[in-house]
Amino acid sequence: MKPLPTFDRNLLMVMEKVVPADERAEFTRGWQAELWHGHYRGRTYRATTELTAGLVRDALWLRGESWRRAYSGTAILCLAALGGLLGLSVLFAAALNGSWHSLRFAEQFKRFLLEAPLVVFVSYATSSRRHIHEGWANGWVKRQGFLAAKTGLILMFTAVLSTDICEPAHAVSPMLADLPQIVLFVAFALVGLRWAFTDQEQRCKECLRLLATPARVGRPSHNLLEWSGTELVCKQGHGRLSVPEMETSWCRSSEWVSRRWDGAASA
Repeated sequence: MKPLPTFDRNLLMVMEKVVPADERAEFTRGWQAELWHGHYRGRTYRATTELTAGLVRDALWLRGESWRRAYSGTAILCLAALGGLLGLSVLFAAALNGSWHSLRFAEQFKRFLLEAPLVVFVSYATSSRRHIHEGWANGWVKRQGFLAAKTGLILMFTAVLSTDICEPAHAVSPMLADLPQIVLFVAFALVGLRWAFTDQEQRCKECLRLLATPARVGRPSHNLLEWSGTELVCKQGHGRLSVPEMETSWCRSSEWVSRRWDGAASA
């Protein structure tokens, strides 16, 4: 069999390093055959060029898909997304003010220190967090650290966002713009923190991934006789969350059942 041209051979060697290790052998074999067929079976130059571009796109897609499977629904992705939103809002604030030096960080930070604790207190006091966590000490510090980081990013993002919205009015009348800025910050922060609590409850209590594959269990018409609601499971197999359809005297809240507790009960 004739060898591949030097360019294609080197390109294949480079791109196979991009592909995840568990898919690398199959990727290399498949594209070696495709490239050889493209060069020695009478394909046009354009078709061969498109085949080479397809090799690159395929390798990049496989790497992106592996990242998607690895990070989809994870706490790292959630914090990175919130951090990205915060960064964009800061850049937008700098664009509105014309430069970094004109940003009123000191003034806004003092106001943030006064407003944020009150918003957090109201959110915690009114949130409907009703889940029972079996194995309370298992991963508790990690869960609370993630919630604290998420809360902090949301508060900073909503503070900067409210400032961005009111910045044009602040340039005209600083005194009149302060009140709308405070109202917008409180409103945005309350909505954001409510989402944070809901998101926290719908995550695995061990790996902090979003729970998936919701399934209805039981019949609502028999709610007084048997359990009915929705069950969500962790993709990593750490446990399941049972969310009741209606609150009853014997089932008032959702319940997290970890794999080790479930296995012990089955035994």
